[in-house]
Amino acid sequence: MDYYPNLNDVCWVLKMDCFQRAYYEKAFLAEFLEKKGTTFQDFFSTIMEKAHPSDFQRIRPWGNQGDQKNDGYLKTTRTLFQVYAPNEMKGSEAISKIDEDFNGALPHWEKYFDKWVFVHNSRMGLGPEVEKKLLELESSNKQIKIENWGFEELRQILFSVEDADIASILGPAPSYQDISNVGYEEIKVLLGTIAIEENLNEDDVRPVPKEKVIINKLSSSTDVLLKGGMRKAHLVERFFNEWHDPNYGDRVATAFSDKYIEYRDQGLLPDAIFSKLQDFALGERRKEPRYEAAGYAILAYLFEQCDIFERTEGEKR
Repeated sequence: MDYYPNLNDVCWVLKMDCFQRAYYEKAFLAEFLEKKGTTFQDFFSTIMEKAHPSDFQRIRPWGNQGDQKNDGYLKTTRTLFQVYAPNEMKGSEAISKIDEDFNGALPHWEKYFDKWVFVHNSRMGLGPEVEKKLLELESSNKQIKIENWGFEELRQILFSVEDADIASILGPAPSYQDISNVGYEEIKVLLGTIAIEENLNEDDVRPVPKEKVIINKLSSSTDVLLKGGMRKAHLVERFFNEWHDPNYGDRVATAFSDKYIEYRDQGLLPDAIFSKLQDFALGERRKEPRYEAAGYAILAYLFEQCDIFERTEGEKR
């Protein structure tokens, strides 16, 4: 499932370049999947505050009064939000939570809201029994519109705000210019760090194996990042060829391959695995655009060399 739009269709309307947009799409997915409980609620509230400054109100528990079943309020649309972000979404527990929070909010807030929104962190949407519960609540409370918001709703809200606000939430993004500026030293720094931890001509850009992107169900955003990284993949190859230890490249490749298998076996989505591998490449240098760009060069090289992700039929032979 591709969570993202075709970036070739949308980048022309963006102030940021397509590489930055692809980076932010991936960063949002990683944050959405990883944040749970109150950290997810804070993430949601921060996005809403950027999208609706001085309108959205973040609600915090207050003494023995708690939050009175209100996790956020949008005044102009008279909308009350309840956020539910468990480690694992279970239908029966979600239904109990909906019942408890909706009915618990009515005594305190009924005269102030016309819409009640159940915000959740289920990456694949809600099950039919949960959706049925929401419809039943709306049917028995006809004066209140009831909705559920998940990945796509929050994603659209995030990308409706100014670029600077997106950066304040997700951090600085590497650009195509950062890719162009990547040199041998950035590659050396990152690969040297990986080896320690594990004890282990730009115009002629090699293409990303398109069939491999499709087989591994990677999104158009990951495809953009891989293509950008391919611009400097030759520096990774040069590094391994020039390094004094001829087995160095094999050890680094094995470290990444082991990480890929670990994340795959955890059941992570392909794009989430890609983000995790980027974090592994960067180590302590996350959120530094020039090293973020260099990290994508390393992943592109390993992707092309079949050291990470599943091989195509032709590569298996």
